[in-house]
Amino acid sequence: MQGKRGHNAQWRITTSADADDHAHNLSRWVQEYNQFSAGTFAGQITELWLPHTQLFLESTNQILHQSCAAWSKALWFGIPVSRTGGARMGTIDIPEHSIAFKQGGTQFELFTPADFDIIGIVIDEDIFARYLQDVEQVDSSQITRKQGVMAVSAQAKVEVCGALINMLNAKQTAHDTHTPPYYSFEDRILSYLAPLLCTSTAPAPSIARNLNRHRIVERARDIVLAAPTEGISIPDLCRALHVSRRTLQYCFQDVVGMAPLNYLRILKLNQVRRDLRTDTTRRNPVTEAALSWGFYHLGQFSADYRKLFGETPSQTVAHVNYA
Repeated sequence: MQGKRGHNAQWRITTSADADDHAHNLSRWVQEYNQFSAGTFAGQITELWLPHTQLFLESTNQILHQSCAAWSKALWFGIPVSRTGGARMGTIDIPEHSIAFKQGGTQFELFTPADFDIIGIVIDEDIFARYLQDVEQVDSSQITRKQGVMAVSAQAKVEVCGALINMLNAKQTAHDTHTPPYYSFEDRILSYLAPLLCTSTAPAPSIARNLNRHRIVERARDIVLAAPTEGISIPDLCRALHVSRRTLQYCFQDVVGMAPLNYLRILKLNQVRRDLRTDTTRRNPVTEAALSWGFYHLGQFSADYRKLFGETPSQTVAHVNYA
């Protein structure tokens, strides 16, 4: 579904047993998801498209590191539904009673915990600005300059989440999308969202990770992904990044919550899985994909892969071939 092309409401539910497939199920987003907790992935997206607005509820059961970009000339608002906490956008925590915000067409990172639900609203920026000016008598720049994470009223946020989820659920029993209430959904969505945003404060009370630590982790990741077969060691990374082993360890623990080697190994396992699911031209897909990402001890690789994803590499290939 491309969305934003017709004049009627379009609705769908998608489910997936793979994190990256799940990422691609969200219409008109450019995304890549990596799974960082062990077990079979389960994700669901309930999505409603209107002429200028995308409303969705996304549910995932594993810890994920997400690279995301909503469609251009739009604004994304993310409202966490889960009460577990632990979500983060870049270096900034997303508390339970807050809204995350990002310009469309701009890449950003989300770190989400296990069993996480989030409501997403993406709306054409001109429609958003016009509504705020006409209905709320507010210049939209008063909202958009808060870009990042905004603290909101706990009670108001709960009420807005309930109303938006009811919209998504109501569509399951409706048949005619040409008539109200779906024709008026855009105004209804904005009527819930705008007051919440207008009373928000920025930044939300949270712990912002040190940007330098975040950059060190990003650079280490880029180094490993650029040379996947070279078996880059911790001393190699320390030399390349001009940091001590202790500093590198602290940066990874603070930013991603695990040791450097563990994080980078899991990242590469995700890349192998991505290759197994997308490259069907290899004669020996498991061996070739593993070796191409620097896994030379195939028995250990297979055990690590199965522990992370809940299936063996061969089972992944079989599922792709069966599909």
